[in-house]
Amino acid sequence: MHPKSTPWLFRLLILGSLLLSHCSTLGERVKIPSVTEQAPTNVWSALLQVTPVPYTTALPAAESTALDGTYARFDPNPPQWWSCLRCADYRPAGGAWRLQFDRGVMRVYYEVTGWHSLASYSVSGDRLYLFNDPYCKEASGEYRWNLSDGELVLQALRDPCSFELRGKNLSGGGWEACPDSPAAQAPRGCTDQMVEALPTLIAPEGVSLDVRQADVRFGEPKPERIVYPNLEGFPQLETTRLAFSDTSIPYGTNRVLWKEHDWVQVTTDDSVSSMGVQFRGDYVIGWARVLFDGQEIWRGDTSRIWSELKVHGGYIEVSDFQPGENTLRVERLDVDSRPVVVAFFGFNH
Repeated sequence: MHPKSTPWLFRLLILGSLLLSHCSTLGERVKIPSVTEQAPTNVWSALLQVTPVPYTTALPAAESTALDGTYARFDPNPPQWWSCLRCADYRPAGGAWRLQFDRGVMRVYYEVTGWHSLASYSVSGDRLYLFNDPYCKEASGEYRWNLSDGELVLQALRDPCSFELRGKNLSGGGWEACPDSPAAQAPRGCTDQMVEALPTLIAPEGVSLDVRQADVRFGEPKPERIVYPNLEGFPQLETTRLAFSDTSIPYGTNRVLWKEHDWVQVTTDDSVSSMGVQFRGDYVIGWARVLFDGQEIWRGDTSRIWSELKVHGGYIEVSDFQPGENTLRVERLDVDSRPVVVAFFGFNH
């Protein structure tokens, strides 16, 4: 090797090392945790075991304050998790939020995505001070607080954390106090819904029911025809009629069911021998039930039917039914704040 080439080689090696390090950091930033990691009970239980790190400020004494307790708030706006590859930390969004102040430790949890954080806090009169938040290690926030009739109201006086999103989130509405007794009536978001994780299948007499762990567009057998549940801009089959609730949300070719009674359905003529519905999204898609001609045939967590390469969902198909006009309907179950994403209906003739 020529002696003069050594410095250039050394520089290239350093540059390569920096690029690899940068790529690794980017990969960590956009990493999507698995369903197991994001199971609500697991996330909250794990968060309760964690305490802040004194990044710039010493941890406060572990003493109770006048605002200590657990609080919840339900934002009725759409969660809009689908509109960002990596949503900004503390971004206000629809769904259930939980907030806890416990002897110098603040914890916050968003039910839809499982996002969570924690920080240190101290109280002086009607002032609340936040610090040691891992999402803004060097920033601190100051709030005015008031707790009256079981509602905590926070007013952000100064909080640059996460481009001021933490302040907008925490002061975006009142927080209802969660009761100490689990048996008491709790505001929505106070507790995790304990439900059976496995789906329930009920095949009507004389009808076959199949749950396929896949996106059936990319395997065999494929549906002969597909109807997308968003009418606007997408051709539909003349032999089908599509209907959906007014509050359901069109997104691309998909339809997002998020309100408590959201639904989408398709009705076919007597030329169809089988019909199915494809659920498809990431780990945040939630609970639904499927009905065939008004009878429930399946209910469960759509994110747990199948997953591959961070895509979750599955295909519920009915066949061997009597010829005639038949309707396949999907309804969102209000188990938690997660939306249900219907990708398409499939048919064979």
